Amino acid sequence: MTKMQSNLLVLLLAIGVGLLGYLAWGGTAFSSNEPGSTQTASASDDPREAVLLNAPQKQFALGQMRGFLKAFEGLDAAELDGKLGIMAALAAEQGPGQKRAHPAGFHEQLPATFREMSRSMRQSFAAMEASLNAGDLPGYRAKRLEALRTCNTCHESYRFEDQGYIGDKGSN
Repeated sequence: MTKMQSNLLVLLLAIGVGLLGYLAWGGTAFSSNEPGSTQTASASDDPREAVLLNAPQKQFALGQMRGFLKAFEGLDAAELDGKLGIMAALAAEQGPGQKRAHPAGFHEQLPATFREMSRSMRQSFAAMEASLNAGDLPGYRAKRLEALRTCNTCHESYRFEDQGYIGDKGSN
């Protein structure tokens, strides 16, 4: 694959991730404050879609996100040391198929587009691992960038709210 083809692929993937974020957001800033609504205007006017989670679900989700950040930190440190094997192992830990026990009802609380972004993140880590195992640093870096764009799109699209409360208390 030429550099131009690779750049075009990265651009198309970025556009796709951005479109997913737009669709997840629904193209609107707010919806009603009706009971059961998952997207509301809060006192802070946060336009992101509220994802209602109980305390264990919220802590699990935040822990998964911290795991992604720690993986990126480890990948960067290992790259600086030229340790592709360690990088591949770190990427594999975040890839699909790892057993991650989640709280009851967790997946059912997540919007479909949120779940798709999570799946996309895991697949990006698997692709990073494959590129690293093949010694393909440009391929790894393209997938790393794709994963980071997915992180940003998700954070721009969603916020966590305590189940049963819609208002200022959400965070992420």
